Amino acid sequence: MTQPSQYGPVELIAPRIDEDAVVRSEPAGSDKPLVLLLHGLGSHEDDLAGLVPFLPSDFSYVSLRGIYRYVQGYAWFEMPVDPADTASVDASAAAVEEWIAHQRAAVAGAIGFSQGGLLALHLLRRDPHALDFVVNLSGQPFPAPMPGDAALAAVRPPALWGHGGLDPLFDAESEDRTRQFMSAHLRLEEERRPYLGHAVDEVELQAIAAFLQRQAGAS
Repeated sequence: MTQPSQYGPVELIAPRIDEDAVVRSEPAGSDKPLVLLLHGLGSHEDDLAGLVPFLPSDFSYVSLRGIYRYVQGYAWFEMPVDPADTASVDASAAAVEEWIAHQRAAVAGAIGFSQGGLLALHLLRRDPHALDFVVNLSGQPFPAPMPGDAALAAVRPPALWGHGGLDPLFDAESEDRTRQFMSAHLRLEEERRPYLGHAVDEVELQAIAAFLQRQAGAS
């Protein structure tokens, strides 16, 4: 696992999503259901937007910027994660929830990488009906029980978990813990790439596209 000393501090920019930084695949007036793109630590809203050309056109994709500054990029919560303190991730979840509430089109799901994957899962742990589905790429759930976990296990929305077997942010214990949580609370599909690190490869991208196509057909 990455050691805590490798992380720097995060700084709250604002308690709300910066609308000026939102990257949309289509104009805001589109009636297509929205899929959120939630970047990882130190990244930015343009990062996951690069996946859009390879994803089904049934959805409109919206990439959001984290509400914390981290080095030259942005973040969704403090690192390392303190299991006893959900304040920073709850702040980001609340910001995303507020943003969702102001959208004309329905928000169907979220694709999150690393920190963004944890945040996507966290939205469902706060409200199991917040999203119809999630794609968790190289992310782990917040490492503590949440009040909404039982409700999420009752709803069990579909989820795809894509991750690499050589990811330095996962050891065997954290991989097993993530698998157990997602299996118990979601209808899990897993795409494990044995020789992939903390990244997304072409096979994962194909799995994401196929998963989203199935969700579009189910709606």
